[in-house]
Amino acid sequence: PLYASSIGITMVHQELTVFENLSVAENIFPKNVFRTKLGLIDKDKIHKMSSEKLALFNLRINPAEKIANLPLAEQRIIEILRAIGLKQKLIILDEPTSGLNESEVRNLIAIVKRLKSEGISILYISHRISEVLEISDRVTVLKDGNYVSTLKTENVTEDKLIHLMVGREVDLLYSKKKIAVKGAKENYLELENVSKENFINDISFKLHKKEILGIFGLEGSGIEKLSQILFGLDSYERGRIRINNVDFSRLKTEEMLGNGFIYLNNDRKKAGLFFDMTASDNMAYPVLKRFSKSSLLKYKEIHKYTEKFIKKFNIVIPGIKTKPKNLSGGNQQKLMFSICLGVAPECVIVNEPTRGVDVGAKAEIHRFILDLPENNTSVIIFSSELPELISLCDRVVVMKNKAVAGELAGSEITEEKIMVMAARSKIS
Repeated sequence: PLYASSIGITMVHQELTVFENLSVAENIFPKNVFRTKLGLIDKDKIHKMSSEKLALFNLRINPAEKIANLPLAEQRIIEILRAIGLKQKLIILDEPTSGLNESEVRNLIAIVKRLKSEGISILYISHRISEVLEISDRVTVLKDGNYVSTLKTENVTEDKLIHLMVGREVDLLYSKKKIAVKGAKENYLELENVSKENFINDISFKLHKKEILGIFGLEGSGIEKLSQILFGLDSYERGRIRINNVDFSRLKTEEMLGNGFIYLNNDRKKAGLFFDMTASDNMAYPVLKRFSKSSLLKYKEIHKYTEKFIKKFNIVIPGIKTKPKNLSGGNQQKLMFSICLGVAPECVIVNEPTRGVDVGAKAEIHRFILDLPENNTSVIIFSSELPELISLCDRVVVMKNKAVAGELAGSEITEEKIMVMAARSKIS
């Protein structure tokens, strides 16, 4: 990496590589290139330059803020800004829009186009085909680690790229709309005026049994805090939450697990999987009681259980002893869903279900989600991908300024209506 940097090459990895103990400004300019006449670090200059770069994404963040306190999407943007600030000859971007909302994606694409016009080469690694076709001159396709083809972008269609990527025809990038399940109007979860000062205000909505509910909001809307509160990872100060018509004045993670809730985090590395444990250990961990007798574990049963889900979810893996850190992003995500279904949950809260996965894995994950209501499971999806929400969800709750801006159902769920609600809070 040091040699690559010395000859003008830098990279933004798919997995975050920020310096968590440093400030936003120190992450954007880690080499402390600005110094006073006395040779000291010029913090004022660094903060000013950082603010200018943050403005490229319309982010109002204090440059002195510790980066660990920021949402994942903002941390990713800061990592991208760091690469841009180095003014290298070649910038490698690996899934740069993973976890970003539509507005942030548009800002990044505009920046990439500008860098290209300034003579900087960009190697853009992505599974988001529309982005690749919009910004690239040539497209190279790899499949299972092997070279497939290089084509001029002007000669490529989305369908052709998908076929090259997955080796088979895929009907749709996103799964077909689910058919409403009878009895879906019966309430499973209800929020009434749930609030936490500075984070969310008077949040009210219902999740019906056997329903897929989407929640969307731009940066600063409060959706990240809401997802944490729903699983008891953070507290709320006011309001009421009911599960199966039973009041819970305060939610705790233990209670949520006890009530059949599962939360799939948007950060597989930190809070989704045990990366240094085997796949079978990851599968067994939530259901250890099922495989234990007299304090001893039934390893043969654990192995059979793991192999069953590997086959069911089409997980490409050398063996059950393989560690998740050695799998692709798509297979890591499918392993997370396997663990989830093994628990047979009543409700799944999933944050960015297809972040950083390829088109084939995305289609498979969408099918898993669509199957959940048929197994009596209710689903809440937090996603920054509008086509994903439109395709999968029965209803979508839109948030703006830490409050609910509105709700859309059925054919009302369109990209335009969601974005109008998210940006202006009303539809003309």
